Amino acid sequence: MSDLRSRVALGAALLLASATLEAAPPYTALDANGHSVADATAPACLRDNASQLVWAMKRHDGGLHDRRWTYTPYDGNPATNGGYAGYRDTTSGDCPRTRMQGGSCNTEALVAAVNASALCGYTDWRLPTYTELAAIAAHTSSAATPTAELVFSDIEEGWYWTAVAKVGVTSFSRVVLLPPRARPRFYDGSYLVIVVRGPSRFSSGGR
Repeated sequence: MSDLRSRVALGAALLLASATLEAAPPYTALDANGHSVADATAPACLRDNASQLVWAMKRHDGGLHDRRWTYTPYDGNPATNGGYAGYRDTTSGDCPRTRMQGGSCNTEALVAAVNASALCGYTDWRLPTYTELAAIAAHTSSAATPTAELVFSDIEEGWYWTAVAKVGVTSFSRVVLLPPRARPRFYDGSYLVIVVRGPSRFSSGGR
């Protein structure tokens, strides 16, 4: 009898744990200081509770995170750029140049500017890997109002840069189309960016 009671109690505990996990929200909205907020319509950041990655959200305000800004791919660190730094100048791309190192709209300058601002309390922002960005693609929308399925809202339609990764024998930065059925404009080697922070669950290599 005691063995039966133990099994019943264990089964009830497992059901309760399962219900708790199912009820847990997949994402948590954060304000600019990193505090969770109930209103998820315009968060500064969004934390993926499964991966613990935190994504910077887009705006329509002409500021650092405006959804329209575009950047050239640049990584000045020989340890991570795969032997090719990319390029930076003061004419390519479209961004708030006064906030960028050297007045250049490039991905390295953007990451540095976001880290300097300590967005949501973090200073370890980076470009997402190809697989990280591809994993959230289905949850992105160009509409301003998020839904349960499309939590990454207000996304400009277009190609988004990812971190440098080794693909075959070469290393380069690839792009991901957001939202997946977007009809993007094409630029002169300058594309959109959404930054992320946190430990990666994925390899930075090819899929």
